[in-house]
Amino acid sequence: MPAWDGLPADERRLYTRMMEVFAGFLTHADAQIGRLLDHLEATGLLDDTLVLLLSDNGASAEGGPTGSFNEHRFTHDLQDDVADTIGRVDDLGGFRAYNHYPWGWAWAGNTPLRLWKRFTWLGGVRTPLIAHWPRGIEGRGAVRSQFCHAVDLMPTVLEATGVGAPATVDGVAQRPLDGASLLPVLADPDAPSPRRTQYFEILGSRAVYHDGWKATTDHVGNQITVERELVEGSTDFATDRWSLFHLDDDFSEARDLADEEPERLRDLVERWLVEAGRNQVMPLDDSFVGRAVALEPAPGGPLPRGVYRPGGGPVAEDALPPMGGGFRIAAEVEVPDGGAEGVVCALGDWSNGWACYLLDGRPVVTLNLFGHPVRVAGERPLPPGTHTVGVTYERRGGGGPLVLHVDGEPVAEGHVPRDLPFRWQIGGGGLLVGRDRGFPVCDDYRPPFPCTGTVHHVVIESSVLRPRDAEAEVRRALHHE
Repeated sequence: MPAWDGLPADERRLYTRMMEVFAGFLTHADAQIGRLLDHLEATGLLDDTLVLLLSDNGASAEGGPTGSFNEHRFTHDLQDDVADTIGRVDDLGGFRAYNHYPWGWAWAGNTPLRLWKRFTWLGGVRTPLIAHWPRGIEGRGAVRSQFCHAVDLMPTVLEATGVGAPATVDGVAQRPLDGASLLPVLADPDAPSPRRTQYFEILGSRAVYHDGWKATTDHVGNQITVERELVEGSTDFATDRWSLFHLDDDFSEARDLADEEPERLRDLVERWLVEAGRNQVMPLDDSFVGRAVALEPAPGGPLPRGVYRPGGGPVAEDALPPMGGGFRIAAEVEVPDGGAEGVVCALGDWSNGWACYLLDGRPVVTLNLFGHPVRVAGERPLPPGTHTVGVTYERRGGGGPLVLHVDGEPVAEGHVPRDLPFRWQIGGGGLLVGRDRGFPVCDDYRPPFPCTGTVHHVVIESSVLRPRDAEAEVRRALHHE
């Protein structure tokens, strides 16, 4: 990590602004928590309310070494151009940006702990927990040092409210809770930790805690190239080193005792294997794409072909007919006398997304890749009547042709310079038909920009999601040989 004093003045100004934006957002979040607590106090409920305040992980390094104007780039192993971000410094914190500070601030924010979010070093997993419950906790401003984990919060709330954990939910048998209530610890500063053992794993980084000791691997997952190049550690499960720390007298994992306590380390590694097996961690996968997709699977499963109607959901159909890698959109739109305009279908926004729409009656498709739009537009307005507006993208290595069709005939073509995102949005901007909302995909329109024609349906096909034809793949391989 470069020393702050050695950075050019423009970069220091940029990174200062990025931290100011983070501080501003945190201040805003704090104010909203304050509004909630003020309401509880005004209604006479605060003293009877258990409030648990915590962070979900250590400081985030998703901005990479130089920060990012658009965090979607991080998840796709892209680094921002610093000069470009400096030129847009005044947009940081505004609706045009999806910004993130550089990982130097993550390191500073976690001091004296090592590394950051996405790692099982304490910099990634050790966070504060504040409990406030005037009529349930006698101490005021006291500190507890017992070990606890996020899985302990639900048992704590259940015990505090006198509600038992249900055996079934909607007819589905529930797994036993691994966590334990923290109420005994909150009542007695000398009470033992509610649990003795906890495993950790994220993107191949692994750790285990047991009775005041913690073992941690030096694994650096297959996430972003610059992190694998610059962060010290192993990128191969077979060569990972387990380090050993006694947290009772080593708050920040500063003294590695692995060589001095080999038997204790072996015991902890075996405990990790048991816990990992019990919690379906195996097989290990340190790829960001693979883990991100598995983390939030589509509710209805992947659809190689879906039909969408305004106000309705997808309908699974047969697999795609043979086609190359890519996707197709076919929208049936009825244009009234006098023409039509508006969004036919859209997903995401100008940080990452695509939209098919009618602008002054002309069909247009825009793919906005990490803030860089690719726009293809027809020259003529659609005449009155029912038409099929189609979009095809053919993946050819790192990008490929984007073609706009009307009633089966190509009317305009462009080129997508790089692969499409494996996921268009991290936290919002889902698919809409007949209108848009939130931020637009580009500056051609302002949401909701509803379609003034009638969108009967939109068909979206993706070859990536098409079921594999193993026999055909074998035949092609044999023919190739």
